[in-house]
Amino acid sequence: MSFSNTKKKTFVLHFLSIILSVCIATALWYMVSIRDRIEMQIDVNMDYIGIPKHLIVTDGLIRTVTVRLRGPEALLRNITTRHLRQQIDLSHIKKGVTVVPLTAEKLSGYYRAFDVLDVQPPRIVVKADNVLERTIPVQPEVISNLRKGAITVTDIKISPSTVTVRGPESLVGDLTSIRLPLEIDTRATGTVTQPSLSLDAPGLVTITPSNVQATYTITSKRVIIEQKCDVIIASDTPEKYKIDPAETVVKIEVPEALAQSRSYLRLLKLSVIPPADMTANVPQEVPVHLRIPDGMTVMQPHLEQVTVTYSSDPEDK
Repeated sequence: MSFSNTKKKTFVLHFLSIILSVCIATALWYMVSIRDRIEMQIDVNMDYIGIPKHLIVTDGLIRTVTVRLRGPEALLRNITTRHLRQQIDLSHIKKGVTVVPLTAEKLSGYYRAFDVLDVQPPRIVVKADNVLERTIPVQPEVISNLRKGAITVTDIKISPSTVTVRGPESLVGDLTSIRLPLEIDTRATGTVTQPSLSLDAPGLVTITPSNVQATYTITSKRVIIEQKCDVIIASDTPEKYKIDPAETVVKIEVPEALAQSRSYLRLLKLSVIPPADMTANVPQEVPVHLRIPDGMTVMQPHLEQVTVTYSSDPEDK
């Protein structure tokens, strides 16, 4: 074999190896870039940065966006297992309405290996207002379930008596005071101190301090009386039961203004729930349940149990 023939054969083999390499590379590229490319939607959590200190966003911020991507299946399957977060810069917003686009260009480098086909929503409409800070008084309001005049509260003192509110100018500018509901213990007397009461602020408004102390005096008198009560059967067929005793006298303490109120005193209820497995005509001890209205205190031990007898035939009673 001549030298020229050997050289020619070597060239042909080298050329064939190059062609084979190109074919293999093309096949691999097809497998990764074409055959295994899929589309998928993912949810991305939004983080907002750069909000100017003199502004507060009142509306328009959303928690998540949905991004539709196309790319290699293996990479897409991997990205969907992550807890993705996206930062959106709001340093350019102004008071009023600002439209912030959420295009592919605005999204970070998470998606450089993919084609971003769609973002929903494609934009957010951000509403912002100037931040206003003021000092206003705390206004206590007595809350009681008893009728007006049944309990008297005087000498209400709030500490501190004023608080600082901070929030959107449109809200804070209209505030003249912060309401403080005082839930009164209707069975208490004399001077009462509630050391830590939370103040309720309108949305987006912060209050400093957020808790205050209230001191007040309950001047209405309380009296002790006796109330006659029937023991009630809590059943759909009360006529089938006999109770012994069927009534009792309970010593109670009530606000003086309600001592003669029959409608109020009748709110004291004594009841029994008969067991489901009672045997006919066999007496059984059953506990007594009390329902005590607001402002009333039971002073003496009431009936703890009564005897209940069940009859399948009410005429046997």
